[in-house]
Amino acid sequence: MEKVGGWHKAGWVSRQVTPFSSDSLPHGDHRSDGVVLSRRDRSPKSRECLIFMRGRGALWVGTPGAERNRFGGGTEPMTWGTFALYQSPRRLYLKSVDIAEDFLEARGSRRKLMCAVKWCRELASRLPAGHENDHLLSLLWGSMKNLAFGMNPMLLDMRFAWRWGKIWGVSPSFAQCSGCGAPLASSPAAKTSSGFFCGDCRAKRESSPDGGDVFYETLSAPELEIMRMVSSLPREDFMRAEPEISDAISSASGLEEKIESTTGWFYSFLRL
Repeated sequence: MEKVGGWHKAGWVSRQVTPFSSDSLPHGDHRSDGVVLSRRDRSPKSRECLIFMRGRGALWVGTPGAERNRFGGGTEPMTWGTFALYQSPRRLYLKSVDIAEDFLEARGSRRKLMCAVKWCRELASRLPAGHENDHLLSLLWGSMKNLAFGMNPMLLDMRFAWRWGKIWGVSPSFAQCSGCGAPLASSPAAKTSSGFFCGDCRAKRESSPDGGDVFYETLSAPELEIMRMVSSLPREDFMRAEPEISDAISSASGLEEKIESTTGWFYSFLRL
């Protein structure tokens, strides 16, 4: 397995990092691996970057005045590396970046780039500041590697949204009805504000005087199975099955639209 700047290209190097927030970090020098999610210019000579870091979560880090350009591509969103930081009495600053991966393969394709940008944007808007989310950081790394390998961005987006929800414990189950717990494998499933419902639970809720859950579209058993495979298969199994899944989706009328709408539905569960 190739190692670059303290990183393994196929995964993460295991190391112990003491969690911190920018308010409690001791003054002095610190280092952490991570990825730039976003950046903003505060003035012509001042920039801030939102960096999602191992053991530290997402934190805004300043660059020192007119020297911001010396970091080059190290402050570009989607850039992974090891970040040298300095905590002053007032705030956290970036000192240097050892770039490990900039995902040029993804940046060269509009579909790949838009998918990766979406992930960074969703994370930037939803992550609680300064809270460790290492499993989610690993998911982002693996998802961006899959993008670079040339896998279907639409399927990777669905997989990312559902597995992010699984890490946070909020993703709907593909196996059981969220109302009664009955198996969903052989019958249509209705998407609701609580999860997938079987036909019996949908009928009961729709006839209930108090209304109950909001109902969206219904997925057939084969459609639900394809989405289950995309979302929950282990990575190696998904990589082997992805070409066949993509072919099946492209030949089925309306299924791409259902996958895109279901992906948006998965993201709706990621509420703090």
